Formats: sequence, structure tokens, C-alpha cells
Amino acid sequence: MSIDSYDNLKAAIVDWSHRNDMTPDRLDQFIDLAEESMFSSPLMPLELRQMEARSTATADTASRFLALPDGYLEMRRLKVNLSGGDCDVYFLTPEQLPIAGTSGIPKFFTVTDQIEFDRTPDSAYTIEMQYYAKPTALSDANTTNVILTNHPKIYLHGALSNLYQWTMQNDLAEYHENKFQAAIRGANKQYKRGRYGPAPKMRIEGPTP
Repeated sequence: MSIDSYDNLKAAIVDWSHRNDMTPDRLDQFIDLAEESMFSSPLMPLELRQMEARSTATADTASRFLALPDGYLEMRRLKVNLSGGDCDVYFLTPEQLPIAGTSGIPKFFTVTDQIEFDRTPDSAYTIEMQYYAKPTALSDANTTNVILTNHPKIYLHGALSNLYQWTMQNDLAEYHENKFQAAIRGANKQYKRGRYGPAPKMRIEGPTP
């Protein structure tokens, strides 16, 4: 059986755990916890190329603040669209962000529970954002997503780790947690490698021995 849908994932969790006493609601919880962990792992959060998103918003000329886009996980690039060409806005930590006393084109930004610019925009600029977005969570209404389609082991081992934490079988929980983290590392490595073209070929001029 392929692990290619929400129902098939739950069936696989039951099959791999060799338990038939798991209620549907409990299985839903294990999957929900796996989804939370895959994006907030302190070791390596999941960042796939298919999770990259773009959106635009209009700058508020009365405020330095801008709402984060839906599903936001991490910013990759932020820029202001200008008639003469786009202008990058550079990230600083909240502690580093200088606050200008005058309005203008933002030069720096930081992220808390919203986007904060170093100055109030002096025009209703179009702000373009490139960021990692969380895929729609699995549910009975949304039976698959890009992670389950391409990397079902991430869901399977993440859910099994939570299952065994619930049953207090710490050795099995640790085993599947390690598999879960390894699946995330493998997925990240695959998609980072896919960002680049073939390596340039070395050419040797002149005679060779």
C-alpha cells in the first residue's frame, strides 16, 4: 500500500506500530504533532523547494509594520518594487534594527509576529516577499500535500515517534525520531542540491603529460 493519502498514512501508522487500539482521533493527533515538529525542529526544520512562495502587499504610509503572509515560516527575500527597478530590503535581528526618524523607502526589516521596517514608507509601495510557507495540513478535507507525496517517511516516522512517546516506549520513540530527523535532512539535501545546475567542467589548456 502506497502512503499517498491521509487515510493510507493512518493505516500505515497502525500497520507499522502493530497496534489496533489507536482511535482515529488519536492518529490525527500524532500526525498533527509530526507536522508541528517538522517545521520547528531545532536540529533542521523542513525546507523544500515546493514550500517556497511569493506574495505582494501594499506598504502602509502610516505605519512601519506589515502583516506576515499566510503560512509564513521563514523569509528568503524581501524587496520594494519601484518604477526604476526593485530595491532589496535587508534583514536584521530585532536588536539590530535601527529606527529612522524620517519616512522613506525601507532599507532594513526584521520579523517578530509581523514585519517591521526601519522607517515608515513614504509611499504605498508594492512589497514583494519570497518566503517558505507551510503546506496545508493533512486532514479529511485535505488528504495529501507536497510533503506526503514526495517524502512520506517524514510523516510516517514523525507520527510513530509521537505514538511511542504516548505509549511510553522510549526506545522505539527515539528510534523513529532519529528516522524522522534523517528523512528531513535527506529531503533538505535533495532540494538544495536541485537548486544548482551541473558543476562547470575543468578545461586544461596546452599539452598534458
